[in-house]
Amino acid sequence: MTDDQSASQWPWTLKFAGGESGSLITERQTLKSAMYAAMRSFFALACTLPMVFCTVAAQPLLDPLDTLKRINHNYNTLKDACQEPDTGAARGLYYCSGVTLRMVNDGPFNPWDYSPYAIKIGGTSYSWIRKDLSTRMLIHPAGFILRTPTDAAALSLPVKEQGWTCIYAFDGGTGPERKWYGCGFFDSREPPRAAQGVMNNRNSALAYGTCAEVGVSTDEQWTRNYTGPKAGSIQTGQCSWNAEKPSDWNAMIRTHESRLNPTSKDPYAFNGQVNEFMLKNASATNDGSENMKYIDAFIYDVNATRNFATRGDQAPPKQENGLNSARNFQKKLQAQGYSVPILRLDFTKPAEQRFSYIATDQAIDLTGASGAQPTPVAPAPSYIASADWIKRYDPGTRKDEWTLSVVPTATGRALPNKQAGALYDQLFTLKGADSNWRDNEHSAGSMRQQLSCVLANYRTKKPWNLEPFRPALSDGETRAAGCNPVPR
Repeated sequence: MTDDQSASQWPWTLKFAGGESGSLITERQTLKSAMYAAMRSFFALACTLPMVFCTVAAQPLLDPLDTLKRINHNYNTLKDACQEPDTGAARGLYYCSGVTLRMVNDGPFNPWDYSPYAIKIGGTSYSWIRKDLSTRMLIHPAGFILRTPTDAAALSLPVKEQGWTCIYAFDGGTGPERKWYGCGFFDSREPPRAAQGVMNNRNSALAYGTCAEVGVSTDEQWTRNYTGPKAGSIQTGQCSWNAEKPSDWNAMIRTHESRLNPTSKDPYAFNGQVNEFMLKNASATNDGSENMKYIDAFIYDVNATRNFATRGDQAPPKQENGLNSARNFQKKLQAQGYSVPILRLDFTKPAEQRFSYIATDQAIDLTGASGAQPTPVAPAPSYIASADWIKRYDPGTRKDEWTLSVVPTATGRALPNKQAGALYDQLFTLKGADSNWRDNEHSAGSMRQQLSCVLANYRTKKPWNLEPFRPALSDGETRAAGCNPVPR
């Protein structure tokens, strides 16, 4: 995979073990797209005239609960035959089933734009998840979902008919070495096309997979080719499956599910990890605005703060608050005239509840009438006045340790105990990515537990001192230690 512009230079491509690890065509303008463009031009002109007050939405505002219902339905519907509604031509399973998503860092750029590394490849990395895949780990805590073409057509919204090229059963190490927009062999050569077969859908000129070129059409053949003591890394050695062949999708699913455990040689090639779905860039620059109209929702993984290292990284990855990132994404897209909800993604919930909608997660108001421009939601109260790192001697460990000295606001100090999570989220957004926190919290949840303990038992104390090195114990043990448990 190749991804990110902040810590990384994003399509996405995970760093391979011992090295690095794995990772639109310009759409035909339909009559409907032309109408949307004309309407935007008309309203843009009207808004320049004196004494005219108006707001412009590029697309009508959809009911967020309807969006949630569609996405959960797609995740749980195991279709293996998708067709173009007018021609009946067969399409890949993504066309009418599953959830296509792109996880991406937040930073001073738009999440839908192309990274410098993606520009080199000519394609960008996505993933596809569905109920029959055991995927439970994503490469970033936040990202966005693209609307399925079938849903878009039913909603009379722009339909993404072209651009998808291939899908890998696991992260494919995509980079400039893989030609054909990240879908070729890992050898920097133009891949052969002799075995692709005949397809007659709207994306057939772009769709491609090297699996056909090496005679791999089943999961058994894939396993013989890419696993075993004599095989190299799955990540860089594996073939790609054609994005528009239903049989390739079914083989990809079976292949993905056949790998039950990671190995030290191939830590990203097991069924808990993501596959990699490649989309041709719509421009030769970083401008990914063509994709804005296809975004169905933003998402964040409620159980993750980790960013995996990706190819093209310019700095080590840091922890990230997914909700905070998703809110920034949502506001950036609204500024372009598109308002879509933030959904929670939780792999620990039953498949039917994989995605959920919470009104308080939203950074914009989604309650307005269809077509109206929503207004921003008032920012959350500030709970933290300041938070500074201090290195000081700790009598428990008998050495100097890093302490986060936190001064809460009056609002933060007065929070009910049950709202300690909101206080922690704000503190993590401010300081969670700092190396003093990230490199020293060896006991997961220690800082959260200390903060909850201090709020419940020492809320008038000035300041609140939290140490990442402390162990996460039971609430009773932490309270008995004065909120300062010492490693055993």
